[in-house]
Amino acid sequence: MKTISFINLKGGVGKTTVSTNLAYLLAESWELSVLFIDNDKQGNASRWFGADEAKGTLANILMDGAKMSEVFQHSRISNIDFVAADMGLLEANFQVLSEQEERQDILLKNALAEVADRYDICIIDNPPDINMSVFNALMVTDDVIIVTLPETDSIEGIRKMEEQIHDVKKFHPTLSIRGILINQYIAYPGFSNALDEVAGAGIPLFRTCISYATRNAKHGLMTASRDGKSIFEVCPNCRVARDIMRFAEELLG
Repeated sequence: MKTISFINLKGGVGKTTVSTNLAYLLAESWELSVLFIDNDKQGNASRWFGADEAKGTLANILMDGAKMSEVFQHSRISNIDFVAADMGLLEANFQVLSEQEERQDILLKNALAEVADRYDICIIDNPPDINMSVFNALMVTDDVIIVTLPETDSIEGIRKMEEQIHDVKKFHPTLSIRGILINQYIAYPGFSNALDEVAGAGIPLFRTCISYATRNAKHGLMTASRDGKSIFEVCPNCRVARDIMRFAEELLG
């Protein structure tokens, strides 16, 4: 099972939108079996997948030692299972941080071992933060994808994220930054300059950029989010959907 983490220390860059729609695409078009882990206490991806609040979450794995088989849920998409998140992650991070008797950075790794052979790919949607749940996520990650907007604050988040990943590599040497994915791209000089600045960070840059949503695509994204659907089900021919498709093709080589 290959594990990919979407991350940036800057919030609002589109990690959840890209990661959930990518999961749908890989499951439906590539017919891959996907495990999606929501690692953001806001739980936006969990709501998108239709999480049952009565079932366990990632916090139960980190805090209570729950097994993966006890907390994962089936989504409406036949090839996607997911682990939900909620505000319990806030408490879990404090508890894990205070525990000193056992290694707390491999709790998720231990839980995933139970189900790793069931899935082709695991996608983790991370919060704009560095905490113990993110550290656990990075310890099971093969490739990191840093989603960014072509603006100064978001680019600064890339530099800080690179430093954090460098620190994690001391414990997980095979962790790598697969590349930077530009979201909400518009081809005008200011954006082009920002793109050059990103490229100058010395981190691989995906050739595909996710275009700034047109009015039609914005309506499609809002409808998809509200109804728990993918952009491919709502407006498959809009520019954003086509770009995510191209990104998936580039990602899978």
